[in-house]
Amino acid sequence: MKINAHTRIKVLLDQDQVRVIDSLIKLKSNFSKLRNPILQNLLARRVTIADACKMGKCEIEDFLSSMQQIGFVIDEAISEPIIPKENPIDFNHQTTVLELDARTFLNQKKDPLREILQMANRAGIGERLKVINSFEPVPLISLLADKGFLHHTEVVEKDLVVTWFEKTNGDTVLAELPSEDYGANEQHAFDMVLQQFPHEKIKYIDVRHLEMPLPMMQILESANALNDGELLYVYHKKVPVYLLPELKKKDLIFLLNHKSATEVDMLIYGL
Repeated sequence: MKINAHTRIKVLLDQDQVRVIDSLIKLKSNFSKLRNPILQNLLARRVTIADACKMGKCEIEDFLSSMQQIGFVIDEAISEPIIPKENPIDFNHQTTVLELDARTFLNQKKDPLREILQMANRAGIGERLKVINSFEPVPLISLLADKGFLHHTEVVEKDLVVTWFEKTNGDTVLAELPSEDYGANEQHAFDMVLQQFPHEKIKYIDVRHLEMPLPMMQILESANALNDGELLYVYHKKVPVYLLPELKKKDLIFLLNHKSATEVDMLIYGL
């Protein structure tokens, strides 16, 4: 399959997880974090190759070359994405600081993004967020930079990274998590997983006609009833933001396919 700097890591892992991770670790030992199933599950869906290169401190060309060596085709027609440059924060200016240690959430197999976005919404103009993690949260930086936040990252020591954000306007950051548009790669990964399950092992539910919170309740009920080797196929009208952390708590894997602005299909299955 064709890949480029915009391709999500999840798409690579869905193709050949073992060979991809082994190749990346040979390229840079920093990529050994992908062996951690928690980080893999939380990050792979959001992180592009360009993001991963920034986090792993390697060149995009070297990353793509390592993937080419194990059979991926490089799409030369796609330009490299622009990664937000660091915006200066005047730390001489004292202000209110809202702090969150993302490592606590990761240790509990939880995704901290929802709490970080809520904290960003609560912050006033000129106030700062202090996010502590074991790596540089590149997707979060891009997300908040697009909303006008200044940012600065400090690598305190190995596996201890502090990222500062300063709010510059009063607009709401995000009412929900951003959609993850994989384009053709998303459709390909979705179809690959679907083909792995026999027809008799697939359960279908359609929650597009239901009012909140009924979609989430029905999906959870159906997901809880899954037996080994079964797959739940969900027809939804949007990304069920508050459902996703609940699925992660139950160690369920999910895959999204954005068919249109008002159609999102989901696959849910167990390990």
